[in-house]
Amino acid sequence: MFLLLILSLGMKLHHTAALFTVTVPKETYMVDHGSNVTLECDFDTGGHVELRDLKANLQKVENNTILLSEKVTLLEEQLPLGKALFHIPQVHVRDAGQYRCFIIYGTAWDYKYLTLKVKASYKKIKTHNLKVPGTDEIELTCQGEGYPLAEVSWPNISVPANTSYTKTSEGLYQVTSVLRLKPHPGRNFSCVFWNANMKEFTLAIIVPGDMETHKTPASSLLRVFIPSFIIALMFIATMILLRKQLCQKFYPGKGK
Repeated sequence: MFLLLILSLGMKLHHTAALFTVTVPKETYMVDHGSNVTLECDFDTGGHVELRDLKANLQKVENNTILLSEKVTLLEEQLPLGKALFHIPQVHVRDAGQYRCFIIYGTAWDYKYLTLKVKASYKKIKTHNLKVPGTDEIELTCQGEGYPLAEVSWPNISVPANTSYTKTSEGLYQVTSVLRLKPHPGRNFSCVFWNANMKEFTLAIIVPGDMETHKTPASSLLRVFIPSFIIALMFIATMILLRKQLCQKFYPGKGK
């Protein structure tokens, strides 16, 4: 009798393990930087869901290492329906990557992989133009923030531009492109930010008008002028003192 009970229990567990599967309706999620996202994993127990036997978590895979994210919240109200929904608020660039949806049901378990991609469009391109003093050239600047890294081009311009980038605290790229060339009266210029991974481009037009010139800030002038003034005063005082000492040495009668 006891042996039959053990065999029956074993067959039941094997049947449950064979029936339990995890699937994903969507393998890749593309999310805007700063928005919220909910990743979904569906599971099939082959019957009624016993919540006390169920454990579900979303693990991030980095360099073959499994990490649990504190940002992820499991929405438990959908579990009886066979859905494990994992909510991630305020998605940042560092949240991008591969995730593993791992679900245990009794003695059975299964998992599936999901991919989260983050994008930040180069929506606002700042432009600036000014005259370069001492030359007949102008300097045009385009600057924008986004992710992934974008390429910058200047259509119909043969002069090479100086393009560089830095990373912000949020992981975005701040791309700056500077172009120096001789002005063309009545002609406008444009710069194009091309985000190849997202297949997006942003165009900004620069209309040369009343352009500024490079100006040295007043604070910079003061930093140069004040030390120079002090050194000049010290030099004059030293020269007066030396002259007085020489006069006293060669003309001792005049010092009395």
